[in-house]
Amino acid sequence: MEKVVIYRDSCIACGACIVYCPHGALIPDEDGKPILLWDLCKDDFACVYVCPVAAVQKTSQASKRPLVPWYRLQDPAKLRELEAWLRRLGSSTKPSLYLHN
Repeated sequence: MEKVVIYRDSCIACGACIVYCPHGALIPDEDGKPILLWDLCKDDFACVYVCPVAAVQKTSQASKRPLVPWYRLQDPAKLRELEAWLRRLGSSTKPSLYLHN
């Protein structure tokens, strides 16, 4: 399962990725930077191709794991799937802290 990682520290908050996501899987935070609604991401990668500063990357092509959490989970029933994905990424982030209502 391929998703995206978002390097929020590199993001310039232009909003291109949010606008071009055909699944509504990206939402802006209070600073206008994108947060991935993990369970809505459908591996389209339109967001990757429009980012002018390469702050959004496919997980398979990401050179490092972002330090700042870049995702939220919308459906608590998908928590186990998200936890397995995070383990494959080598992330120690606690996904239950990032549930999005």
